[in-house]
Amino acid sequence: MKKEIILILIAVLATIVLGFLILGLPALTPAVEVSEVQTVETYLRENIAEISPVDAVLGGKWYVVSVSVDPMNNSGTVVYEDGHIQEEREFSFVVGENGEIVKLEIR
Repeated sequence: MKKEIILILIAVLATIVLGFLILGLPALTPAVEVSEVQTVETYLRENIAEISPVDAVLGGKWYVVSVSVDPMNNSGTVVYEDGHIQEEREFSFVVGENGEIVKLEIR
């Protein structure tokens, strides 16, 4: 009886391991990309008023609502508003060797 249970457990574990090997494990995001995403988000939040191609209206001040960063393509989308109007724009960026933003352009 114990041998049957042990054999069943081994078969289940082997199936799970083979499933992961055949289907592949999801790729983990390298720490460099995570750091880069945080750097871009912080840069946008701190500088949106200066880099937006659109001026805020009625005395409002731009602030970032959401950011989506694609580190593989050095691009993303930012949603920002000033309390009166909202903009959703694509952007591209360049990160220097030290991890600082060298260039970020909102289209």
